[in-house]
Amino acid sequence: MERLQRLQQTVLQQRDLIARHNDYLLNEQRVAKAVFDRVAHSGCLSAPNIRYLQSPYALFNGDLLLAAYTPTGDTHLLLADFTGHGLPAAIGAMPLAEVFYSMTAKGYGLAEMLREMNAKLKRILPVDMFCCATLLCVSAQRRCVEVWNGGMPDGYLQAGGQRTALTSQHLPLGVLRAEKFDHCTRVLPMLPGDQLLLLTDGVLDTCGPDEQLFGVERLERVLDANCQPQQLIAEIEQALRDFQGQARDDVSMVQITSQLPAFLGVPAVTYSDSGQCSPLDWSASFEFRAPTLQQFNPLPYVLQLLMEVHGLRAQGAVIHAVLSELYANALEHGVLGLDSRLKRDVEGFAHYYQQRNERLVSLQSGFVRISVQVEPVGAGGRLVIRVEDSGQGFDVARLMARPLDLDRLSGRGVSLVRQLCPAAHWAPDGRSATVEFSWEALA
Repeated sequence: MERLQRLQQTVLQQRDLIARHNDYLLNEQRVAKAVFDRVAHSGCLSAPNIRYLQSPYALFNGDLLLAAYTPTGDTHLLLADFTGHGLPAAIGAMPLAEVFYSMTAKGYGLAEMLREMNAKLKRILPVDMFCCATLLCVSAQRRCVEVWNGGMPDGYLQAGGQRTALTSQHLPLGVLRAEKFDHCTRVLPMLPGDQLLLLTDGVLDTCGPDEQLFGVERLERVLDANCQPQQLIAEIEQALRDFQGQARDDVSMVQITSQLPAFLGVPAVTYSDSGQCSPLDWSASFEFRAPTLQQFNPLPYVLQLLMEVHGLRAQGAVIHAVLSELYANALEHGVLGLDSRLKRDVEGFAHYYQQRNERLVSLQSGFVRISVQVEPVGAGGRLVIRVEDSGQGFDVARLMARPLDLDRLSGRGVSLVRQLCPAAHWAPDGRSATVEFSWEALA
């Protein structure tokens, strides 16, 4: 009887210890989630063209979902899956979220973001931990989507009545050193209204009562049977529930529809300075030559310089969009000599960007020159930007005679610049373009 009494006391002590330890762990998770929510705000996940399914504590299952607008109105979206669970996954997710939001707001492209994310995770994560991820940029203005998939299940692009699988072509983040990391992306046409679905391996690895996995074939049957895109995630969730008889809480899915941004012109960055000091009379000129063009994106740096002029900040998104198009045209059609007419279909898109990568790697000469002039005018001021390239130029008169057609897949850059900046004009030889922006002093 005495031994049974001691055993009962031991069991009660262990029960109380386990309960206290469980409360401690739950409190740790609540604190970690509160800190993470401050670091990784929700971004634009609440946008009407984004639908997603994620458990409240998916962060502690290793899943991470982030979305944010670029200054030009494009959408960056990241779906990631860390190895492991609990606090280690949350700790790895926080620096990833910080890089994602800060670099997106400054206008960096996917390549620069991927290099920074991989380098940071490689530096801080232990050797047995890494991050599978799909990072994409949906641009309704340019009618395309740019995708990088490292170790994640296939995503699916539904465009023009056809479904394209976005397969993994890279190793996960945090595995390779910087010099071996491959940041090359895949670019596909995506018109307004087209749908794109991303998911984590929790969907495919859902196990039924007979120990069979849900798998790709069952998922594709759900995709084939879907008639209402806005109900796709709910139909997949129901298929998982029917397959195993109960809902799982470690499944993450996100669906995004391409649509034109309605907020272009609203600054994407919040500035903390007083606005009392502003450079109002200055000019600068930058010439970026072949070795720099191969691996450096100058636009965030030039834009940051321009945003020091407080009167321009309200037009920051438009300036960034116009400068991005002018730089892309100067690099791709001027320096690299690419023909925009290639981008008329899916195969043409793939061939165009394959040629772009090949010509950029082998580039030996050429330049893109960006000249900026800011001058006071009355109570406000004026900004003049001139972008020049070393290419062969183009027939300006013929291009200007075309209507402002933004619905075609190719040759949209000049039309977009003319729409956003009516003061834009091109030199007769087609090798340089000049745009002007003005502002009035705030009352």
